[in-house]
Amino acid sequence: MTSDADASLTRWGGITEPTTVVTNVALAGVAFVLGARLGYGGAAQGSASGSFFGLGMVVGAVAAAFGAATHGIDPRVDTAQRERCWRAALYTLGFATAATTASVAFFTARGSIRTAILVATAFKLLVYLVSVARRPQFRLAAADHVGTLAVLLAASLYAMARWHAAGMDWLVAGAVVSLVAVLAQVRHVAIHRHFNHNDLYHVIQMVALYLFFRGGVLLVDR
Repeated sequence: MTSDADASLTRWGGITEPTTVVTNVALAGVAFVLGARLGYGGAAQGSASGSFFGLGMVVGAVAAAFGAATHGIDPRVDTAQRERCWRAALYTLGFATAATTASVAFFTARGSIRTAILVATAFKLLVYLVSVARRPQFRLAAADHVGTLAVLLAASLYAMARWHAAGMDWLVAGAVVSLVAVLAQVRHVAIHRHFNHNDLYHVIQMVALYLFFRGGVLLVDR
């Protein structure tokens, strides 16, 4: 049975929500390229914080690819496959935010405090995965994403104030821009009927990724 919402989706050449698919694929490409460069550079320099930050971006690219598939699959044709891709996107996002939080542990702390942050990160990931398995809802991913951005913002401001650490201004800017992207998405801000809130989120998030990359290449472990 087709719902009114399913019937109203924009379609082009058998693909639903084509603009959202294109912007999602573009987001995945940007995240993968920048994340791979950041992760490789971090590994070469022995920076765990840079490596984890890059890993988070690469995993986020995978989530964006699953998101593109979710939006592109017509629910009237294959609802089950669309649902599988949606769940995969939600699960992958959890690993992406966990990698970002792990990066925070390395550029802001050491010793037992770093260990505590990493343990808390693993526990948060477990709780998130269980929650998504029970209720694969967007609000869970949004809350997890916003929480991670808040941690990153606070940690960057702390590192900036205490050590004048390089790259923190870029990370602060990236977190703020990313929060603006989330706000535009949850508030359903659209520029045009063929460029909706999801499309706007993807475009703004690409700007945030560039800012994160500029800050990530300067990360140094404590």
